[in-house]
Amino acid sequence: MFPPINILATLALFSAPRNMPPLIDDAADADLKQHITSTSDYGARKNHPTAYDANPSFKGPLRLEQRESPDLHRNRIHHYYLNDEKLVTSLDVTDLPTLGPSTPTGTILKSIVDHLAREDAPVDAKEVAESVEFYLRCGKRLIGAARRVLQNNNAEAGDDGQQQSTITIQDLCSGHGLTGLIFLACNPPGRLSEISVRTVLVDQFEPKSHAILRDCISEICPWVSEDTVSFESTPLEDYALQIVNGDAGSDTQHATIVISTHACGSLTDKVLQYAMDIEAASLAVMPCCYTGTDSGVPYGVRRMLGVSASADVRRSFYLQEHDYHHDFAAIPRAITPMNRIIVAERRK
Repeated sequence: MFPPINILATLALFSAPRNMPPLIDDAADADLKQHITSTSDYGARKNHPTAYDANPSFKGPLRLEQRESPDLHRNRIHHYYLNDEKLVTSLDVTDLPTLGPSTPTGTILKSIVDHLAREDAPVDAKEVAESVEFYLRCGKRLIGAARRVLQNNNAEAGDDGQQQSTITIQDLCSGHGLTGLIFLACNPPGRLSEISVRTVLVDQFEPKSHAILRDCISEICPWVSEDTVSFESTPLEDYALQIVNGDAGSDTQHATIVISTHACGSLTDKVLQYAMDIEAASLAVMPCCYTGTDSGVPYGVRRMLGVSASADVRRSFYLQEHDYHHDFAAIPRAITPMNRIIVAERRK
């Protein structure tokens, strides 16, 4: 799907697990790791870290312990709270919080997680932590990029920016859609001035858990509803064909953010290609199931970095070739070892 690329020496900055013998000894590796603190071409600005951390600390309200396998956290969020002496007290709260445009993101997320636990929502603690941490690593950057696209469109059209605009979060290969719902919940009406936010979830089948999660979140975030959330039960290829042929990118009062968490194997590549086809304002994907996804990467690079890092480096060059400003982020490995996020913003 992607053309061969010319890999730079800086590829060695990754510290992903290797599935082939290393090319360098421990002493050389220690010297190499001295350069890991400057892997981003972003400046030292808020939400644009200058260092890549492959295993960052938790930012959100749900902080999982490092265990032998992240799958040990695959128990319902309610049961997870019951087994934690600090969290269990949150289950007894009866008064729902009042949330709105001025409510801090941290408060919104804490309220959502606590409410999912109280209502015994059909979702694992691991999945909740994954969606929350994913948003906290890239949500503001993606929203900011979409706002800039709308501002530039208004400037080119001579508008004063008072016209109602829309940012659509497209959560592809979404499963139950919790990640897309959290993006919407954390951006209530009025927070982005004249910009409204809606979410479109796409997967082959709509699981029964989706409506339960949406309605549960809606109880404390009423702007998350059937009016602002839609679920498209269709294969990614069919949805992409429908949207691309519909010329959705021609609306200057609309910007699209594409996200996807753990789209298996080449599905991540299809998500990226779709984002390029519709000229998405920004995107973030957290790939998994890397087998065969490093095609086109030189053997020596694959041997040095391993399959997963090689595949994501190839993807980063693909984004750069399509004029997207690209970076990597990560969520804590206690949630999943497949924790690297590819983040990109359209330059023009």
